[in-house]
Amino acid sequence: MTSTRTELKVSAFLAYKFITKGNRGTSALTILIMALAFVNLMFTTSVFDGMGDATEQQVIDTLYSNIVIEPKDDEAYIENPDSVVKKIINVPGVIGTSAQYVTGATIAYEEQSGAWSIRAVDPDDEQTVSLVPDMMIAGEYLSKYDIEEIIIGKEIAGGYGGSLEHISLGGVVVGDTVEVTFTNGVRREYRVKGIFDTNFIQSNQLAYVTEKEMETVLGIHDMASQILVKTDTKGEEDRFLNQFVELGVHEDIKPWAVYAGIVATLTQSFAVLNTLTGAIGFFVAGVTIFIVIYVSTVSKRRQMGILRAIGIKESIIILSYIFQAVFYAICGCIAGLVIMFAILVPYFIKHPMVFPMGNVTLLIEQKAAIMRSAGLIISAAIAGFLPSWRAVRETILDAIWGD
Repeated sequence: MTSTRTELKVSAFLAYKFITKGNRGTSALTILIMALAFVNLMFTTSVFDGMGDATEQQVIDTLYSNIVIEPKDDEAYIENPDSVVKKIINVPGVIGTSAQYVTGATIAYEEQSGAWSIRAVDPDDEQTVSLVPDMMIAGEYLSKYDIEEIIIGKEIAGGYGGSLEHISLGGVVVGDTVEVTFTNGVRREYRVKGIFDTNFIQSNQLAYVTEKEMETVLGIHDMASQILVKTDTKGEEDRFLNQFVELGVHEDIKPWAVYAGIVATLTQSFAVLNTLTGAIGFFVAGVTIFIVIYVSTVSKRRQMGILRAIGIKESIIILSYIFQAVFYAICGCIAGLVIMFAILVPYFIKHPMVFPMGNVTLLIEQKAAIMRSAGLIISAAIAGFLPSWRAVRETILDAIWGD
């Protein structure tokens, strides 16, 4: 045990001397390269994590909120939704609810038409669970007692730079009249009161009318297709589900993630890309360290021969070079984190990247930072071992005299 500790101390001392007596410019450049390699690894991961988080937030903010309460399997609607709301509204952490009717319909304008989903809401309640009311790009949002008026997403309207212009209505503007044919055969004409853009393609394919208007279409009253529940935190939906059941809510209760199939697909794709870019990044960093250590072993070939001649074990010399490589990697990780948190993260908070799922900023997770740092250090250790192991294989005389 004492011998091993002594060898470690000697290796650390040699590494210290090699670094301090070496070319400072080369050391600084090596650390900079390690820092940039780390930033490259973390930047890619942070962008993918940010895209996943932005998609999840869009699903919550513009589609399903945190929790969806639906009718029982054998029922078409939730009867007396206000009674359900009264049971859950005072649960700590619940900040809003919205009972909605949801139905399919064909919307037509001049020669264009298409099938989309229409939600009927109480506008006052909807503002507590959704950001759609704040995302109008033309006209204005619904009022509680509006009749014969509708708001539509830009993917339905067309003409606002959407991704699905070819199946849109071709350029509807506020004030135009559209004809809506509901699934029960009722046909109504509606004035377009507003057009919204959530920067999320699924949400932009929705249309909204008031709850009162939809009840005249369906011929029912005091029912709901679903109740959206907004909570103050994301990720604790199961806790709320259990509380709702304990309070006597017997309808079908589901968290938002059940409906977010696109999020799971994106997450899987991002994981594959993360793995690929990470492997490339570690390889590049390893090659860089290998070259630096290789050059060092060549330039210090005679010194290593003398050290071996006076009784320094080969393993100690190899370990000293591994320590050097690890030192460069650790310094690079620290410098990389400084660059990320001091420069890149603040910049992208002020200037987020615009993607189809929303505005994306860098999301740095502690687990990802630890894994990338560990991967970089391990790559450096391997890269430090290979050239030093090769260097100590030659005979002492060849190392000293250069034969």
